[in-house]
Amino acid sequence: MIVVGFCGRARTGKSTLCRELFTAAEHKGWDVEIVPFAWPLKQHVTENLGYTKEEHPDKYREYCQSEGASKRSTNPDHWVNLWWKEIEKLSRTDPDRPLLVLVDDVRYQNELDLLVKNKAIVSFVKHGDRKIEDPKGEWRKHESEDLANSFELSDKQSLYRKGFDYVIENDKGEGSLENWATHFMDGLSDNETCTCEGCMATYEHRQFDMKKILDELDKELDDE
Repeated sequence: MIVVGFCGRARTGKSTLCRELFTAAEHKGWDVEIVPFAWPLKQHVTENLGYTKEEHPDKYREYCQSEGASKRSTNPDHWVNLWWKEIEKLSRTDPDRPLLVLVDDVRYQNELDLLVKNKAIVSFVKHGDRKIEDPKGEWRKHESEDLANSFELSDKQSLYRKGFDYVIENDKGEGSLENWATHFMDGLSDNETCTCEGCMATYEHRQFDMKKILDELDKELDDE
């Protein structure tokens, strides 16, 4: 089982990236599940309180926020622990088939910590030059946006040190994501992910840094 998580500000395209990976993984014969960290909370609000996103959107949103904050105030890991129990169940379904678990809503530090601790692949998603909806809206000040907002202006090396494997530049439009997802899945299918500049640029959906490529070539020549 491989878990891939995405962190980033709202509307940067985390769910879109998950959908593209879902399709690419299925084409390769993988079993795929999308399991957001918010899933246990949403299940609680729907099954125990009776509110659904489709039929009661305002109440659903209100109770997701209030119930989420209430449980976190007494036990910050309450929802994270419930989420991990679901992942452990999935890991035991069919050990002979490759399983990809996608997480499109890494919003809190303990969620990031759990993924890093369990050797998940975690990406921070930036929108780059692409305009995102309501970039200065009041709703972006909600606590669920704090982590991504704090990381948004960090450089790549800082994000790598915080536990991220990739910093994805999602600014080229959805038409370019099919190829990105195919290459990303190729990397996951390999026994050992390559970290050369060419592969990193592909996984991060950005232009190659030619200076880094030349430096890597020089190093290889020196080592021969």
